[in-house]
Amino acid sequence: MSKSRVEMLSDGIFAIAITLLVLTIPPPAHYQHLGHELTNRWPSLAAYAVSFGVIGIMWLNHHSVFGNFARVDRGLFYLNLALLMTIVFLPYPTGVLGEALRRGQGARVAAVAYSVTMTVNAYAWGAVWLYASGRRRLLEPEFPEDRRAGATLAFTVGTILYTLSIGVALLNAYACLAFHGLLAVYYALDPLSRRASRAAAMADPGSP
Repeated sequence: MSKSRVEMLSDGIFAIAITLLVLTIPPPAHYQHLGHELTNRWPSLAAYAVSFGVIGIMWLNHHSVFGNFARVDRGLFYLNLALLMTIVFLPYPTGVLGEALRRGQGARVAAVAYSVTMTVNAYAWGAVWLYASGRRRLLEPEFPEDRRAGATLAFTVGTILYTLSIGVALLNAYACLAFHGLLAVYYALDPLSRRASRAAAMADPGSP
């Protein structure tokens, strides 16, 4: 299958999902007290900001991961499609969580729904990587074997962390949102790539 067409489809879905997030912020109900109405929507704005960052970082990581694939087959396409389905669904639990926090009703259930969505997304990421990297099925020939093991460990840890987020959601909805924000920051720093770069530099002291 054409790798470029799969990446173009993925980019389009990422763009749609991140754009739909703005619709999760409800417009003011009464303009007579507009300042209060806008201020009262800060939970929706917070949920929007976290999910916007999450999707943006996912797009960057998707680009990085697919850059290590030599080709795409039908199996990877279907797994990637499942991953994209979770991403384009994310605006819905984002809107529900923001509104539940604003109203002070059903926040725990909304936080659990948000965390479950993110957990399914994490497992979809893991499935994409394990399928493509297993027995080096779709990896570029020059992709380092030690980096493959490290990436597999990172994806595995990611699924564990996102599964734990469901427990955090059961405790407190605001803590759940903050937890997902911290996870987004962690993945934004791309620790795996930095560790791989340091390992390569240690292996080749003469490299710049």
